[in-house]
Amino acid sequence: MTAMSPTISAETGGALPICLYCAGRSYTPLFENVHDRLGYVQGVWAFWRCRGCGSAVLSPFPKSSELASFYPPVYSFRLDLGRESAWRRFLARLEYRLYFGPQYEAQARRVLRGVGWRDGQGRRLLDVGCGRGLRLLTFRRRGFDVQGMDLQPEVVEYLRRDLGIPAVCADVHELSSCFPPESFDLITAFFVLEHVPSVQAVLENCIRLLKPGGWFVGAVPFVDSVQAGLFKDRWINVTEAPRHLSLPTRAGMKRVCQRAGFDRIMLHPDSTLNCAGQVGISLFPGGTITHFYGGGRLGAFVQRVLAGSLTALAIPFCAVENHVLRRPSLGMVFAHKPDTPERDAGP
Repeated sequence: MTAMSPTISAETGGALPICLYCAGRSYTPLFENVHDRLGYVQGVWAFWRCRGCGSAVLSPFPKSSELASFYPPVYSFRLDLGRESAWRRFLARLEYRLYFGPQYEAQARRVLRGVGWRDGQGRRLLDVGCGRGLRLLTFRRRGFDVQGMDLQPEVVEYLRRDLGIPAVCADVHELSSCFPPESFDLITAFFVLEHVPSVQAVLENCIRLLKPGGWFVGAVPFVDSVQAGLFKDRWINVTEAPRHLSLPTRAGMKRVCQRAGFDRIMLHPDSTLNCAGQVGISLFPGGTITHFYGGGRLGAFVQRVLAGSLTALAIPFCAVENHVLRRPSLGMVFAHKPDTPERDAGP
């Protein structure tokens, strides 16, 4: 059963979970009158800021049983997008070569550099919320013994059948029941934590599955970023409501990792290219994968071209945002499992 955080009634006049990052109980308004950027889920939402760590939580907070219904059939990138037309297939391959492939390679390099390994030889990796496995293929090329986990049965079957990657179909909150304890050297979760109703529970499941000295690496959007302050309620990660249940700050992300039992917690920017893509889609939201590859016509194509062009132009801005101002829109948290279990201090 999916875990849920306890709910409280605050100034909002409605039920909100205790902060998913610091367990705070007091909120102030942050973004109001938010609509789903994909137009897939009808409704109006708001994000409220935790007074303790500054992280944001969605209001009204959905029930666990509703979450799967928020995702359209075409949501994330895969190589078989646009299979119904030759020119869309061509564009999907071109986008992979120019944007998604380089992004995955950059993320793999960042992961290895962050944990201090040259490659993945002799190490087991689990990717939580792995999708169609394009990132896993990148890690496999770097020597890791890779395994995937996803909620969608057809995705898991595709990984097993077409890519030869072992995978399990499970809810992220049931992860620790799928493998023996201390099974993995590295667990990754790219843009998963902001979608789950109990961040700490997911991290606790991950730490059980890590070997002593292993690492969790999660990519998340940061609500205290330059982009969030600049675009406000037009920022792509805000308009991902109701799929985004929360938006952490850097301080909030560190706190929840500490609460889950990790040490040596570090935050690094995601790839500059990926952060630049946030600028493009924030300003041209009609150019998403869902709009274009999900059956959109000329308008979606034009917006996707404009978003791609703006992405290229935004790379210098995002380099400054990431490495000079150190307030990236997308970041990676590196969290280390202690090499030896903590002992009780005794009387």
